[in-house]
Amino acid sequence: LIERKNQSDYSLSMIDFSERYIGVWKEDVLACGPYARMRLTPLKLPMRGFHGDAISHGGKEVTVSDCRKFIVCLSDCALYFILDDAYAKTPKKQINEVGGRRPFPSRIPPNATFGDAYWPHAVMRHSFDCLRGIVIGFQFQRLCLQFSVPSPKGDSVLEYSYVILTSNKMRTISLLQKLQAHTNDARPDYTGDPKSNVLIENDDKVFLDALGSKADVVLHYHILHQIWRRGDREAARRSFVLTSSRVFLLDEMYSGDGTIPDEKNVSRKKLGNISLTVIDSASLSRVSEIRAANEDPRLITLVLQSQNKLKRAHRWRLVCNDGECAERLIDDVRKAIKAKPR
Repeated sequence: LIERKNQSDYSLSMIDFSERYIGVWKEDVLACGPYARMRLTPLKLPMRGFHGDAISHGGKEVTVSDCRKFIVCLSDCALYFILDDAYAKTPKKQINEVGGRRPFPSRIPPNATFGDAYWPHAVMRHSFDCLRGIVIGFQFQRLCLQFSVPSPKGDSVLEYSYVILTSNKMRTISLLQKLQAHTNDARPDYTGDPKSNVLIENDDKVFLDALGSKADVVLHYHILHQIWRRGDREAARRSFVLTSSRVFLLDEMYSGDGTIPDEKNVSRKKLGNISLTVIDSASLSRVSEIRAANEDPRLITLVLQSQNKLKRAHRWRLVCNDGECAERLIDDVRKAIKAKPR
């Protein structure tokens, strides 16, 4: 660029070199709100019951919005969402039209090398001056980032919210600390007054109200997946909740994620708010066993005694993000069972 400076219409003064890389995280992200979903299109999967059966209503299969895998890239002034899954479908005609080149958007191929020099496909960029709020999920299992972006005409504001499902307290804290360190300084309206900081709050009250178990203390909460031994069925995203007296297997949905098609008038404050549906639950006295699978330390089997002696015990087959989270969940359940008076 320097060598051709005198021969080009471009100059170095037109290029902004001030943006500085901070860090990257590989996370599951669910867009909430119509504008966010247009850029980070969620997966549409069949809604499944406890036994893996597809739920239907009025003869029509019910679908749920599920998260996509993204590389979340943070600079000192903006946040980028870079596609990192294989679900982007591109018609063969479109691929031929671009000369067989890699279609946009698509992830960097898993077998790519540094020498291939693939360019990451960022499907969305938000500058920090548009960040209006950060909501910390219950027990640091997720973050919800809320952006307000002026429309191209400048006569309205477009609301974007993203639920980042880390399923891991330390990763959530890592991302939150980096955001806190750089968001306020990048905003032109920041005066140094704490009142002008980006609003950071937690959704503990919203979560506990949705759970509806006010008399019990929540001992453990984890976002994971339920799987089945038989049938060609994709894993279903669930959440596991352990209280002082019960275990819950729950479906989580978020306002504006597209699961409910007529949910059009959700305010910015409510975008990303959690709602819970009980898939199964039982008292701790019915938990006869909880163990990790031999073949994969992330897999957990929880065995519940049937309330009817003529029926077999049934099992929750769960998958955590990593073995450490699975081990912690098993330990907490066993401790709760021992502490429960017989």
